[in-house]
Formats: sequence, C-alpha cells, structure tokens
Amino acid sequence: MFNVKDFGAKGDGKTLDTKAVQAAIDACYEKGGGRVLISGGNFVLSTVHIRSNVEIHIEKGATVLGSKNPDDFEPLESDATNTVYQDRSHSYFHHSLFHADSASDIALTGLGKIDMQSIWEVQPGWNRGCKIVAFKNCTNVVIRDLTMRNATDLAVYFAGCENVRVTGLDLLVHIDGISPDSCKNVVISDCIIDAGDDGIVPKSSFTLGKFKAMENLSISNCVVKSRCNAIKFGTESNTAFINTTITGCTIYDTRYSGIALECIDGALIEGFSVSNISMRNVGNPFMIIVMDRARGPEGTTVGEIRNISFSNITATGPYVAWEGPTWNNDCHNANDVTQMPVTTPPLIIGQKDSIIKNISLSNIFLSLPGGGEESWKENPVPQVRQGYAESIRYGRRPPAFGLLARDVDNLKLMNVEFVTEKEDAREAIYLENVTRFKNI
Repeated sequence: MFNVKDFGAKGDGKTLDTKAVQAAIDACYEKGGGRVLISGGNFVLSTVHIRSNVEIHIEKGATVLGSKNPDDFEPLESDATNTVYQDRSHSYFHHSLFHADSASDIALTGLGKIDMQSIWEVQPGWNRGCKIVAFKNCTNVVIRDLTMRNATDLAVYFAGCENVRVTGLDLLVHIDGISPDSCKNVVISDCIIDAGDDGIVPKSSFTLGKFKAMENLSISNCVVKSRCNAIKFGTESNTAFINTTITGCTIYDTRYSGIALECIDGALIEGFSVSNISMRNVGNPFMIIVMDRARGPEGTTVGEIRNISFSNITATGPYVAWEGPTWNNDCHNANDVTQMPVTTPPLIIGQKDSIIKNISLSNIFLSLPGGGEESWKENPVPQVRQGYAESIRYGRRPPAFGLLARDVDNLKLMNVEFVTEKEDAREAIYLENVTRFKNI
C-alpha cells in the first residue's frame, strides 16, 4: 500500500498534488506493484501516468479534482500516429488525467469521485477539455466502481487494449461516456451513464496507425441517457466490429438512437446479439446503416454489415423534452429544442454496392409517436451515402411509421409489433430493394 499523503500530497482541494501522486505510483511500480491509495481529502491533479502492476484506489469520501488550469496537463501529442482519419479527440492520450501506454495489469478503482470541473478549452483546432482516462495498448485493465463527473472530452477512452473490465461506474459527463477503440476482450457492465454526447461508443478507428478490429465485446446491465446516441458503434469505423453482445440495458431520454450500428468508414460489422433492452423517450429505437464517408487511407472501400440479431426489445414514450448535460455547460433548460427527441422509425439501410445481410428482429414492441399524414406515404427515403451519420438524415416525414428498410437481403421479423401514440395514416413498414423478407 502506497498512500499518496506519505509522498507529500495535501488533499486540501487547492494544492496541485500531481507530483506527489506520481511519486507514489513510481515507488509502487519500482517495488513490483501494489495499490496507490488516495483517501481522506480533495486532491487536485493534472496528468498522472499509471505503470504496470499498479492499482490507483480512490477511497470512498475522497475526491480527485481535475486542475482548472489546462496548462497543468500534458499537451496534445505532437507525434500522434494519425490525426486525419478520425475526430481529433481519438488521436490524443496524454492530455488527460489518468494516462497509461503499453502497461499491463493496471487498475483504477474505488468508491470515490473524480470531478473534472467542467473546464472547457478554446485554442486553435481544439474546443474541449481533458479526458479522465486515456489508455493505449494496455493489457489486463480494470476500471471499477468510481463516480465520474463533468469531463469535457471523452470520459473513459482506451485504444488497442486487451482484456478490459469496466464495471460499476457512475458517469455524468459533457461528451462521450465509455469509448473502447480497436480493443479485444472487453466487458462493460453495471454502469450508469448520463452523457452530453454519446453514452457507450465502441470504435474501430485508425488511431493506432494500423487496422485493428474491435473484437469480443460484452455490454450488459447498463443504464444510459444521452443527448445523442445511447449505445453507438461508429462513427469511427475504419476496421471491424466482430462478435458483440449487448444485453439487459435500460435506455431513456435519448435524442437520437437508442442503439446505432454505423458502418461509414469501411468497417465490417458482424456477429451482433442485442437482447433484453428497454427504452423510453428515445428519438430512434435503433438503426443499422451503411454509408461511405471514405475517411480512411487510400483504397478504403465501402464497408459491410451482416449477421445481426435483435430480440426482446421494447421502446415507448412519452416523447418529451428532458434535462441533461450538453456540450457547453448550459445544461438545464428543459424547453430548449436541442433537448427534444428527434423521432424517426427504426432504420436498416445499406447501399446498392453493400447490401446488409441476415438481420433478425424478434419479440419486439415499439410504441412510436405517430401522427403521420396520408401524403407522407409518397415521400422518398433520402439516399444518404457521405457525411456524418445520424438518424434524422433519413427524413423527418418518412413514408412509414414503424420500420424503414432498404438494400437488405434476408430480413426476418418474428413477433414484431409497431403501434403509435397518435393516429397515423401510413403503413408500419417501408421496404425498398429488400430480398428474402419474412414477417411472421
């Protein structure tokens, strides 16, 4: 046990304790590993580096505060492997509170609290703050039981990591909640997330400078609320998402999609089982889409989606405004139009040169807003190929209220029911270039 106070940490909520905490981590590492204890105070920190065989344990009653001075943190890397093929936040790791690179057997645990204090930065090309966690190429990682607040960049981000468990977190953050990127063998469970952007956001970006799939992922028993999408795969989607299970999650007060599978940068999305999901006040229950943003190395082609199962899912209203964190700290105006759900039917939409294959929907009940008019039946579903993916791009007045499917082969519906809260003149299902369709 290495108590940070024994290395000079004050915990008075004023003194920058980074050097003392780093000294405790280094001493722990040099002794072969163990636990670095943060307890009994409010500890102001900037960037600390976690080393192999070290657990940072923030005890109940202790709070780690991110420094209010952005210059206290390490700067953005000047030698980042790639800053072209993904959003800038996914290119940088050092500008964070807890950072690790190529470490093994590391942990960040405890019943304490981490508060980044909603500090936004404004500089050329950058208008966010610091991440709470940024791990790269690490193995055997545990992040457990902590309360995290007010991060103004990705809260928990890890790329190229293997054997990761993230469990029991309580997040209220301005940007994304939990973001595994190009990782293998990842378990995310029992988390409560209220996000100003997306909630749980697996990615397969090019941040490592090479193609590496997001593989063997389990998401379970999480409660998610989001200003954008609750559980979203993409939009960083250069490589692949393979072998994923999502089950037992509760989603509420989410403006766009409850669950989104977005293949827009050339990825393969294959082998998904999504089950036992309850949603309330969600703009779009789910979407499965292929686009061709072509944001990737030369030669990147349109991606593919195949072999997806959704079962035992409910989504209901009422569809009303809600309060939650936003991008810019002005987060408590329930009448703000940006807080309204952007309602669209479920979407399964491929491209003519990338047909979505083998989709099964079973035991699904969706209560949708309705209110559609007879004339809307003639509205085309927009052809969307490039740009950013969002459910609203497929039209505010679609020709059906329950499901829009286009460029799909082998779509099976079993015990799927669509109802509307308001009377609706449209049909429940719209199909275009859909082969081997069954509705049982």
